[in-house]
Amino acid sequence: MEQQLQQLFTTNGLSGLLALTLMEIMLGIDNVIFVSIILGKLKTDDEKKRASTTWMIAGIIIRIILLYVLGSLLNGEKELFPIWGHPVTLKDIIMVAGGLFLMVNTTLEIHNKLEGEDPNETIQKKKSGIGFGAIVRQIILVDFIFSVDGIITSIGMSELQLVRYAAVIISMIVMFLFARKISKFINQHPTFKMLALSFLLLIAFTLIVDGVHVEKFEIPHGYVYFAMAFSLGVEILNLQLRKRSKKPVELRTPTIDKEEDNNL
Repeated sequence: MEQQLQQLFTTNGLSGLLALTLMEIMLGIDNVIFVSIILGKLKTDDEKKRASTTWMIAGIIIRIILLYVLGSLLNGEKELFPIWGHPVTLKDIIMVAGGLFLMVNTTLEIHNKLEGEDPNETIQKKKSGIGFGAIVRQIILVDFIFSVDGIITSIGMSELQLVRYAAVIISMIVMFLFARKISKFINQHPTFKMLALSFLLLIAFTLIVDGVHVEKFEIPHGYVYFAMAFSLGVEILNLQLRKRSKKPVELRTPTIDKEEDNNL
């Protein structure tokens, strides 16, 4: 633990923490919006606040457990079987499977954002009067499903378990406190959401390469951070320079009604 603390407070550690936290926040926006819409089914403000607090605490616990389990599994370097003379470990399988999962899931997400069904229509069809306990269970289930991408992303972006824990906790707190402002910004500038999904494809490819141990194509994580920071910087400059009169492309994403503003 002491060694990880020392590595955390280095340039690479802090830059990795910042990059991973930003990615977790950007990827968690849909999760926040879906949870807020589910909270809208509750009748009283007290129930909404209790359910919202439960969501944040449960979300942090779920992510820490997943990180701990996967982190423990990734520490095992025992050879399971060889392929073409190359020893295959459980870590290799998890990284390759996680990379493929991210790649497929991200591609489908990009399609859904641009050409998929309107999520608001689907949500409206499912709205009904449900009890507090059922709502909380639904929130935890939705949060668990949405957390998988973030956990795999954290494993692909940082080798330090402490950085992963810190990024997950910080991102959950930030999303809980500033959910509406972040959601509004992403909806006004959808290119940031698409950039995050593009970064996921890059991270997925990095995971696969690390898993198959192709030394000639090894990708240092610093290069990945640089590519992400450079693209993000270009888009920020682009926002400052381009005319605001031009309406941006609207992605298919769930939206929070005005009467649901105070759910979180």
